[in-house]
Amino acid sequence: MLRLGLAFLMVVFVSGCGAMKPQDFENKEPVFDVFSYFQGHSRAWGIFEDRFGTLRRQFTVDINGTVNDGVLTLTEDFLYDDGEKDQRVWKIRKTADHEYEGTFDEIVGTARGVQYGNALNWNYVMDLKVGDGTWRVRFDDWMFLQPNGVLVNRAHVSKWGVEIGEISLFFAKPNVPLFSQVAE
Repeated sequence: MLRLGLAFLMVVFVSGCGAMKPQDFENKEPVFDVFSYFQGHSRAWGIFEDRFGTLRRQFTVDINGTVNDGVLTLTEDFLYDDGEKDQRVWKIRKTADHEYEGTFDEIVGTARGVQYGNALNWNYVMDLKVGDGTWRVRFDDWMFLQPNGVLVNRAHVSKWGVEIGEISLFFAKPNVPLFSQVAE
């Protein structure tokens, strides 16, 4: 019984040590300034894969961001591959160095974001529309700014502590060349 207890504690300790933290990216560049990046127009392309790796949905998102009185408002217009359309309007505030809060209609409570270097991690619970109903799910959402304005976003989605899928998104700003010219 003692060996079983020690083995369980070792598994908990080892799995807890591997968790990624925003602070791990403190010195990574380019630095992700959330308000600056999302002010104006950007576009994202995304997919949703279920927990078995099966591609379930593809979509594009047109995003328009404005900043007024310290609040970033992001209007996200989704177009899914089956023709469905949706809109989400985020309200984001910077609450401290490296910390953000965000809301939109489907969020339960407030999203909490932590940003260091090129990374931002959002955690929130939302009521996600699924078919004719909704599921209350948890998001562990990571964004990583890359050179030339490309933003990579991975979100793990879970329900009752069980992962139900992963969303991958790739953002780009218009009029930003994605590839630098190489001198000959």
